[in-house]
Amino acid sequence: MQNYQREPVIIQESEVEGNGFFFEKIISKVLVLWPWIIVSVVCCVALSYFYLSFSAPEYRIRASILVQDEQKGGGINEAEMLEDLGLSMGKSNVDNEAEIFKSRTLMEQVVMDLQLYIHYYVPGKLKAKEVFKESPVKFSYIHPGRNHYSLSKQYKLVFEPSDLSRFQLYCDNKVYKGRTGDTLQLEEGPAMISPAEGFSSWKVEQPLLILVAPIDAMAQYYNGSLSVNIPNKEVSVIYLTLNESFPKKGEEILNGLIRVYLEANVNDKKRIADSTMDFIDERLKLVLSELTGIEKDIEGFKTENRITDIDQQSHLLLENTSEYSRQQTTSEVQLSVVKSLEEFLKDNVNNSRVVPSSLVMQDPNFVTIVQRYNDVQLQRDRMLMSLTPSHPSVLSIDGQLKNIRLELLSSIGSIKRGLEVSISELRKRTMGFEGQITKVPAKQRVFLDFSRQQAIKQELYLFLLKKREETAISKSSTLANARIIDPAKGDSSPFKPKKMLMAMTGFMIGLLLPFAISFGRDFFNNKISALEDISALTRVPVLAEIGHNKDREIIAVTLSSRHIIAEQFRSLRTNLQYLLPGERDKIVLVTSSMSGEGKSFMSINLCMALALAGKKVLLMELDLRKPKISDNLNLARSGFSNYTITNDDNWQKWIQPSGAHENFEVFASGPLPPNPAELLMLPKVEALFKELKNFYDYIVVDSPPAGMVTDAEIMGSYVDTTLYIVRHGYTFKHQISLIERMFSKKKLPKVNIVINDVKISKGNYRYGYGYGYGYGYGYGEENGTIKKTRKKDRVK
Repeated sequence: MQNYQREPVIIQESEVEGNGFFFEKIISKVLVLWPWIIVSVVCCVALSYFYLSFSAPEYRIRASILVQDEQKGGGINEAEMLEDLGLSMGKSNVDNEAEIFKSRTLMEQVVMDLQLYIHYYVPGKLKAKEVFKESPVKFSYIHPGRNHYSLSKQYKLVFEPSDLSRFQLYCDNKVYKGRTGDTLQLEEGPAMISPAEGFSSWKVEQPLLILVAPIDAMAQYYNGSLSVNIPNKEVSVIYLTLNESFPKKGEEILNGLIRVYLEANVNDKKRIADSTMDFIDERLKLVLSELTGIEKDIEGFKTENRITDIDQQSHLLLENTSEYSRQQTTSEVQLSVVKSLEEFLKDNVNNSRVVPSSLVMQDPNFVTIVQRYNDVQLQRDRMLMSLTPSHPSVLSIDGQLKNIRLELLSSIGSIKRGLEVSISELRKRTMGFEGQITKVPAKQRVFLDFSRQQAIKQELYLFLLKKREETAISKSSTLANARIIDPAKGDSSPFKPKKMLMAMTGFMIGLLLPFAISFGRDFFNNKISALEDISALTRVPVLAEIGHNKDREIIAVTLSSRHIIAEQFRSLRTNLQYLLPGERDKIVLVTSSMSGEGKSFMSINLCMALALAGKKVLLMELDLRKPKISDNLNLARSGFSNYTITNDDNWQKWIQPSGAHENFEVFASGPLPPNPAELLMLPKVEALFKELKNFYDYIVVDSPPAGMVTDAEIMGSYVDTTLYIVRHGYTFKHQISLIERMFSKKKLPKVNIVINDVKISKGNYRYGYGYGYGYGYGYGEENGTIKKTRKKDRVK
């Protein structure tokens, strides 16, 4: 045999992968997937438009208000005017007011006022369409109560064909008949259906669906759609934004929310004024009664003592005592007010009432405590609008009120003690001057005492009367601590859904989805699907690639065959000649990791390729566990095992012609032995291989899978090179490590990989197995059927 110096053509990763391989792979993916990309893009864009057609558009409705904020010097000076009158209207903070706008209580009131919990729908082909102003009727409960807060009902309203004013209302398998304007006695309470704006233009045959949602759920929904922002902390402007499908409806909701907020603010101020006026009226009655009694005493004293004028003798002393008397009177008035407030706070009847702030003394600490008490009291009143007195939140507020009330009483005690000390000191000084008028008649002294008491009561009465007038003026001119800057106004175009964005999103998803599926399939694929999978796992070179056998015939290489597989086997034959340059290098072992990878197919067609080149070839069927070559070639099952178990050394009588080519002969396996491994280790077998080299140009040995039994390793000492078959799309990646291990430990000689069953689609390197035959081993191989070789493919 001629000794070639040329190296075999080994398919390495470098031939397939270069600097631009990644981009070439992407382009090849596009070329393969472009029909699916088009279908995916069309479907995704169609789905996006389908979604847009069924998605209700949402509009942004905006409004803004200016809140009087004492911390920022708001532009409304009403509070300053009332403070000058001695009244406290409470200080607002823009952050607190923003939180009030988000309160559940306000939104529930808006839902109730605008009946936002009642929705009207027109049945459609795919979904019902909500109508707002176009509804022909207005449905309402006559006496909605707390039970409606969690009520959920659905009604179907059908009009009489002959009379639009007559209808039938269906609910829970019950039918209610009536006319518009009638009162219907429903299970959840009396209700009324009255004509609306679109009544006259409504199509009689078109039914109307009426959906009643829970009030608290609707309040929570609209609160979730509402955003309250204070973009500039330097000013006290609050911006309100609401998302709603109907702009007019959103404007009504936002304007209604502002209206309810302003009304609640004004009502809080009026409640403080009412409480103050009630307290003043009570004190006026008491002081008037006391003043009347003193005046009657003076009248009786004058009548009894016949006094018409005061003696001028004490004029100078009276002037000296006048100043101290006036100061004493002022202190006693203040003491009386303090005692009145103390009685008010100690009376449990007044626990739920605010403290009359107009009667508060000029003590800054006391004024602060009173203001805090009134704010907490108002907060409790607002909670009681939606909560019970036994609610934990209300009980917590009650605890706060009790603590603040104790602070007030403690402060009043301190003030009272101070006033009592001041009065005592003034009284001592007054008595000193009075001691100097010992010569003044006793009657005059009694008259002076009456006059002093009368002056005290008169001053207190005038003080209370003045405060009552001031409080009445304040109540009649009460204004909210905010004003509207911009009323609610909806945008002219919806902000959601964005049609162009949805279309582009659908286009991008449709464009990327096939790639994602393809790359995902590659990522999770645990089988050999590309040449680089092998290159990344082993150093063993790839000698050849054999394509997919579409004809499903066992013999793919014939004299007349021009199929790509035949050419690939011819290329394998050429490379094999480079691998076996020596004259004694003749034996080729064909093995794999498991069954079904195409060893028999590879062995038969390699022998055919060598035979067609004029080489005398022997195929040894040494798969002594599940031989299939004999069956594939329709040969007798006798040969190797018969030869080894006898003492006859004449191996020629067991050689059979293949029937496919005259240069192609077969040494069949023979009967299945019980001990194949031991049989292969006999010295007779080694001698047989040496002798066969003298008679044949090439010897191809078909062995069991190396990954399952040791037969291939035993035969490794007899052969010159090893072709390890890897089937793409079938061989697991982890099995490549077995090849690498055998290669590194040199258990098999000159190991080279042959990739079998390569399927090449457009621009995509894919592999599969399509021979239509296979075989199984008792130690785990699959069963299969073998398609027989057609006679016209055999070369005689």
